[in-house]
Amino acid sequence: MNDLRFALRQLLKSPGFIALTVMTLALAPFAAAAPAPLGTVPFKRDGQLMLVELRIGDAGPVSFFVDSGASHTVFDSKFAQELGLKIKSAPPTTGTGTGEVTKSHAEPVVMTLGGVKIDVPEPWVIDLSKAPMPASVRGLVGAELFKNYVVRMDPVQSTFTVFDPASYQHQGDAASLPLLVEGDKLFLEAELEVPAGKKVTHKLRIDTGSESSVNDEVVKESAEVRTSTLGGGLGEQFQSYSGVFTSVKIGPYKIEHVWGPGGPRPAIGMELLRRFIVTFDAPHGRMYLEPTPALHDPVPTPPAS
Repeated sequence: MNDLRFALRQLLKSPGFIALTVMTLALAPFAAAAPAPLGTVPFKRDGQLMLVELRIGDAGPVSFFVDSGASHTVFDSKFAQELGLKIKSAPPTTGTGTGEVTKSHAEPVVMTLGGVKIDVPEPWVIDLSKAPMPASVRGLVGAELFKNYVVRMDPVQSTFTVFDPASYQHQGDAASLPLLVEGDKLFLEAELEVPAGKKVTHKLRIDTGSESSVNDEVVKESAEVRTSTLGGGLGEQFQSYSGVFTSVKIGPYKIEHVWGPGGPRPAIGMELLRRFIVTFDAPHGRMYLEPTPALHDPVPTPPAS
């Protein structure tokens, strides 16, 4: 017993032991603390899409879709008029459909979402009355949110949580993969298998404003192809085709027998994204995937047209 006490006293006197103890105690609070969010906002579903309540300036709360595929936040033209915003003409844009979409630009505004004030330097103004969305929806939350903040999309809890990228450090064992940022667009890389045994890796635009699974022309090589009507967002609908990806692999996760359209702009939509809790960390070029119980839900077969 005396020998044990002597050894313990000698250990406590050791400079190395003291330094290690001090360092461990100093770092313990940081290792244990989860990053504090700037704010959390619940969302409601409209099909696979997500509706949030927000404020523009001092105006009352309104409903917007969250659309990472929108390069700018969009106001419906009537809503922009109600706000009394200064509007100037601008060149047209394109949407998920065919043809050009007329747009204008509005003056800078501050958008408050879940207590987080987000600067929107140049909102787009588009007539949304003909778009397939509820009349109560006044606009789209676009790239300004996803480019400038860390955003956690949780389809299980139906919440968005917003973090400050300057202090954010991801915790947990979620799968980490590159998040590619090109201007106002976010992309991931996925391995597409079509037909069986033939695999290609393609860059897909991340579009939370789309109810599709994967949109890629390579699906025309599918063993089963059918005529489909595509579009459904901004722009005119058009006749194209859908087919079956034998599998779609995102990071370590593989989803099999995925019906998807063959539109000209490769993208991944909410039919697949809803299967994960996704943390978008565009400022650091990473995204994190946590599978939910919906991971292996069957992908619906599109109606024949």
